[in-house]
Amino acid sequence: MNSIPDLRVILIDDNDIDLLLHERLISIQQISRTILSFSNANKALEFLSSNITLPHIPPTVILLDIQMPEMDGFEFLRSFDSYPQKIKNQCYIIMVSSSLDFGDISRTNANPMVIRLLKKPLQPKELKDVIEGIFRDQ
Repeated sequence: MNSIPDLRVILIDDNDIDLLLHERLISIQQISRTILSFSNANKALEFLSSNITLPHIPPTVILLDIQMPEMDGFEFLRSFDSYPQKIKNQCYIIMVSSSLDFGDISRTNANPMVIRLLKKPLQPKELKDVIEGIFRDQ
């Protein structure tokens, strides 16, 4: 992959095993060397808000689980939508779920901030293709 040198991937998932598997997959596929994992969506939002003061925000792919306690993926999206355009322009959100029910699919497809919905466990080639597709036209 002609990886973007400063591409970072943020994983947001309450399942530690999924976080570990997805970190491994991203490393093995050489998608990014910068992988940040959060088991809590609020912590990820705090991290992203700390980026507001950065002079340059690296391109960021966010792999966001839909079903989580406390704050689910859709609540994360609602909060993230209020962030400055400077941050939102650099973030590309891919939602992930182990159960693709019709309600989740339609809510995901209706959200303009979401690039794609992928089924867990993530498939290496599919993930790589989606991420390459995001940056191909830039």
